[in-house]
Amino acid sequence: MISIITEEVLDAAREMNRRDVRRAEQSLEGEHQDNINPSPREDEDDEIWAKYEGIEGLKGAEGQPVKGGTSYYSYGPYARNRRLLADIALACGWKVEKARILERRFIKRSAKHMSACKNPSIDLSNPSQPKVKRGIPFTFQHVSMETIRLYMQTEMKDIDPAKMAVIKAAVLDLYGTNSKGRKKIPVYPPGTKRVDDETFPVSKEDVERAQEELDKEARYRKATRMHFLDRQNYIPPDKVKLRIKAFLKSSGMSKEDFCKAIHVTEDAFEAFMSERKKRPQLESKVYHEAPPYISEQKGEGKPARKRKRDIADLDINWL
Repeated sequence: MISIITEEVLDAAREMNRRDVRRAEQSLEGEHQDNINPSPREDEDDEIWAKYEGIEGLKGAEGQPVKGGTSYYSYGPYARNRRLLADIALACGWKVEKARILERRFIKRSAKHMSACKNPSIDLSNPSQPKVKRGIPFTFQHVSMETIRLYMQTEMKDIDPAKMAVIKAAVLDLYGTNSKGRKKIPVYPPGTKRVDDETFPVSKEDVERAQEELDKEARYRKATRMHFLDRQNYIPPDKVKLRIKAFLKSSGMSKEDFCKAIHVTEDAFEAFMSERKKRPQLESKVYHEAPPYISEQKGEGKPARKRKRDIADLDINWL
């Protein structure tokens, strides 16, 4: 299976990150705009790629160069993906070998999906190297951004689950959603420090926000699963609020102590209690942490499940 990630690709991605950070800082400070290269970003990228030996673009069945797709409907190859994969490796601190594990998983997932369509656009006669109809090798540069965003968390669970917030903050949140997917480095106010200009061009606060967004999504999925699959233990948000108010009144516990006990801030508590939309309520940490804490304080255990009666327990004479 052809890989698009090498040590040279990582070096080129580092240089592009340095360039983009420098541009972001210059735009903030309003420094001499004449010093900023007026040439299109794509031309600058090509110049950087060309500086490093061993980096080649995709080639067709007869060895001719393949131009990167420029439309959402072009179905690749996307020149963006080479840098995107390198950025993931740099942000996570991976070596090339580990980045290729993620690369292979996405190639297999995407190729299998595209070959299962009514009009398959992928040739899987050789599973170790899928090809598109024109005989071009199917690589990570053919994987759409939609597929990358949709399945990144699923793939990372098996590879490096602790780094999902890092990938979200330092890579996915910085790329556009179209086929070109130009990377946009955030512009910070003076005094804000980036983790690293070359490999991790965002702040620690960005990673914390990304983690909170992932946690909210996980809490929402948990609540909706319970709503549809475990209705006996599902508690609507309005009833959770009533339980909280009743508990605070009967126990005499202050709001501040209650927030500390369930490990949430007072702002998060007030936001949950005043929220009216269902999804933000189900995403709230208060919704998930308050009911078990209240039950524990009241000495309420989960009701014992009734044991299913076995046919052998029935005193029936079958003869």
